[in-house]
Amino acid sequence: MLSHSRSIQPAVSPFWHRYLPLLLLLILAYFPLFWQLSSFPVQQWDESRTALDALGMLVHHDWLVARYLGEPDFWNCKPPLWLWTLAGSIHLFGPTELGLRLPAALAALATVGLTYYAAARWLRSPVAGLLAGLVLLTSPGYVCFHVARTADFDAFLTLWTTGGTLSWLAYLRTGRARWAWGTGVGFMLAILTKGIAGAMFGPGLVLAVALTGSWARLRNPTPWLAAGLVLLVTASWYLVREAAAPGYLQAVWQYEVGGPAAHELEGNNAPFEWYLSLLAHTKFALWLLPALLGMSLGWWQPKGSTAWWLGRVLTAVVGSFLLVLSLAQTKLFWYDAPAFPLMAVLAAAGLTVGFRLIRQAAGLRLSFLGLLAGVLGIAAFPYLNQVQYLRQLSKYRFDNHQLVYGHHLRQQWQQQPGLWQYTLGTDGSFNDAPLFYQMAAQYQQSHTVARRAAWQAAESAPGDVVVVCGQKATRAWQTAFQTETLVQSDSCRTLRLGARR
Repeated sequence: MLSHSRSIQPAVSPFWHRYLPLLLLLILAYFPLFWQLSSFPVQQWDESRTALDALGMLVHHDWLVARYLGEPDFWNCKPPLWLWTLAGSIHLFGPTELGLRLPAALAALATVGLTYYAAARWLRSPVAGLLAGLVLLTSPGYVCFHVARTADFDAFLTLWTTGGTLSWLAYLRTGRARWAWGTGVGFMLAILTKGIAGAMFGPGLVLAVALTGSWARLRNPTPWLAAGLVLLVTASWYLVREAAAPGYLQAVWQYEVGGPAAHELEGNNAPFEWYLSLLAHTKFALWLLPALLGMSLGWWQPKGSTAWWLGRVLTAVVGSFLLVLSLAQTKLFWYDAPAFPLMAVLAAAGLTVGFRLIRQAAGLRLSFLGLLAGVLGIAAFPYLNQVQYLRQLSKYRFDNHQLVYGHHLRQQWQQQPGLWQYTLGTDGSFNDAPLFYQMAAQYQQSHTVARRAAWQAAESAPGDVVVVCGQKATRAWQTAFQTETLVQSDSCRTLRLGARR
């Protein structure tokens, strides 16, 4: 009986060793990626504009040309893959904050899964995979507005660039054609998500070939065929889009390629070292030293070892990408988002290999559960700090009164279900959030909704119903008319206008 029990034990243990770290990672991903995801309103920059373009595809039944105020949107001239995804989510879940942000959160979860897979495979340890995933989940530069927490392009872009880079790493080491095709598909989807931003890993992929001495891999036709597929699909999109609404290619050059590279757009300029400074001080501060150690593995680990490959290829890609960003004249806080999953894998590699060397030198032995507890202990403080940061975000959700029309309109629909015609009265500042909530009410509730700025208050008429948020907008209509409050929530009011003052 005892011998039988011992004989089956090894078959059970590896199963839990393999899947328990992944299960823990999926559970721990909830708070950074999904907790309070819909607790704050649609953001002004650039979530509301992206949401308008996606909702506009459903409203205008035009899946090629994104429209703003009914006209082709040449300012937001990204390819359509993310807008199609958002439009599908809006169709399923409605034009709500959750409907907008769920695809980005799911893309972030998939990216966390890729970091787990890469570290577990290349470091031969599911515990290392857990560590890599936790590093990404606790990186303030990744789990933040405009990346994993809002409906912008960058979480989706990062998913594809991460997958493409890891496929290239596998191709250079193994020479298997499927990984070359995986690289092509990954970067094709990245370009179809955010245009030129999806191709900015290109120099790093070439440098990785040089640093690993893998030029022989380029004699195989497969990577060239995969690159040809990327070029064919990309060129086809831009030509079709230009034919659908001429002027698109000029806008792409102005806002996506030549303009940001050679000139500072809209005042978004910073010194050359800006991105590195952000990494060191806020975005990746707690994990930067382990990541640098992971980068060094490519130069002091045995040539051809998995750590050698990981260190050289990911260092080439991350280093080249950050250099390209730093040389560009236009710099924005979220442009470096695609670097974080790769740096998370490098940080996990540095910590894992470093610990193995210390353990061998000291003759230490740790059980699987001991290693698991050690990783959770290392990530505990950064994780709790990240959760605290997200909790603070919800406290500031009403700071900009022009963002909260959606919250008030939902209250209005519950309290005044028969009210279907009204005006959104704004304070007159440039802000796409009220416009999104206006279009959402028209799409979701079939309401008739006009929009007027505070300086147009006198154009309203007695008997009109006006929804205002914030003191400036409220004062404009209450100064011009006697008013009756129908619904009130926070700084917002639904007013029925009486006689003129």
